[in-house]
Amino acid sequence: MSKNKDNSGTFKKRINYSVGYLLLIVAVVVVFVVVNIILEQLPMTLDFTTNEQFSITEETEKILENLKEDVEIIALYDRVKGEADTQKAEVIRILDIYDRYEHVDVSYVSLNVNPNIINDSVGAVAAGTYSEGDYIVKSAKRNKRIAADDMFETEVGYVADILPLTYTTGNRTEQRVSTAIRYVTLDIIPNLYVSTGMQENSVDDYGLIFEDIDNMNISIKEADISKFTKMPEDAGALVILSPKRDLSQTEYDMLRQWLEFDGGMVFVAFDSDMTGTEMTRFNLLLSELYGMEVKNDIVSDEEEYQITAAAKNSVITATDLSYGPLKVNPLSKTFIAYDSRSINMLNKTGYFESHPIIQTSKTGKSTGYVTGEEVTGITTLAACGEFYANGKSSRVVVLGSSLGLSDDFIKKYADSSSELLFLYSIDWMMGEDTMESLKVESKTYNTTTITVDKVQNKWIFTFSVVIYPLVIIGVGFFVWIRRRHL
Repeated sequence: MSKNKDNSGTFKKRINYSVGYLLLIVAVVVVFVVVNIILEQLPMTLDFTTNEQFSITEETEKILENLKEDVEIIALYDRVKGEADTQKAEVIRILDIYDRYEHVDVSYVSLNVNPNIINDSVGAVAAGTYSEGDYIVKSAKRNKRIAADDMFETEVGYVADILPLTYTTGNRTEQRVSTAIRYVTLDIIPNLYVSTGMQENSVDDYGLIFEDIDNMNISIKEADISKFTKMPEDAGALVILSPKRDLSQTEYDMLRQWLEFDGGMVFVAFDSDMTGTEMTRFNLLLSELYGMEVKNDIVSDEEEYQITAAAKNSVITATDLSYGPLKVNPLSKTFIAYDSRSINMLNKTGYFESHPIIQTSKTGKSTGYVTGEEVTGITTLAACGEFYANGKSSRVVVLGSSLGLSDDFIKKYADSSSELLFLYSIDWMMGEDTMESLKVESKTYNTTTITVDKVQNKWIFTFSVVIYPLVIIGVGFFVWIRRRHL
């Protein structure tokens, strides 16, 4: 009889413990859900991330506070579904900050619900460039597309040097949205013409610098100037990157007219040319208006040859000088020159002011391709000039090598010195205020996230939703079996 009572007492204790544990679990879950519901309703703006990932900068605050017209931001997806996506949820959290400002309205519209939203917002002509997940930023003046992928910085890495994985390294939402708001509200969008008719490298080779130009809210237009008889009136500046031939007489006459009488602006980056192609008309134009010429040589510098990754003495470090574009925006970093020509500053007077802006040390050496002549001493690798006459001024920046502007070299050497010189030069030519948009920078993660494909996502889902919970349940069941025999 006593054994039955003991067994009955033990059973009741187990029941009581089990009910107690169950009630405790239910209570914890209820509290967790209630707290989360309450927090969702509160207008909380606290951001405890080390790089203020979910806050906006002072530059953006100024843009939003100074808005005089309404701006609409349309996210082309459903908000509720977007909040269930890790990356979209980040974007939504930042867009909520924009939505609090008087002249900004943020909305979320899925193409599945309203397939005509793009046509209604940007018109049938531009609608073809948009897709689900993109963003429309529009004002009464104009609109701009932000692609879904543009909201984040990514890098591609390899697992075991075989399997490629795309790592998300930063959030660019604020940078992209603030730049777009500035773009759609500006009174005038300046145009930058890029020459394509002198056997230059493809514009696609310089994607990174032109992405920066786009972020400066400057419109980029590719043009074969050999087909022009006059530079377009809307041309703010002309960029010529790595021309393989000299100017024709018609091109020379056109550019001479534009620079001398119409206040034209030109950035030209040559490349070292072993074929000995002479740039006679280029040099005539540069010498007559700006007192400089580009030589057909290659520059090395024994003292400043410090880049072991390059393994060649024509990849050198050089010094920047505070003139022209670098007087307005100092470079503040070491300039790296790649297989550069030298620029000769001529001893002439005229209606111009010209200065070297990048130079080697006193041990620099230029070697002519045709003559084989070697000249040792301080050598100019980039120069600027300003021509004053006829009531207008024109500006030119000449760079001895375009290699540092290419995507390949920027990525290979993790070097942005030529890129910065280019951006500062365009800013110097086009009003000295276009750099304002670049002050809003992307926010790099302290840790990286991984973007996976569908197959990888399936395996991760299976492990996290099926396998991992089953393991936890199995361990719990095993512990329970062991404990009930104690």
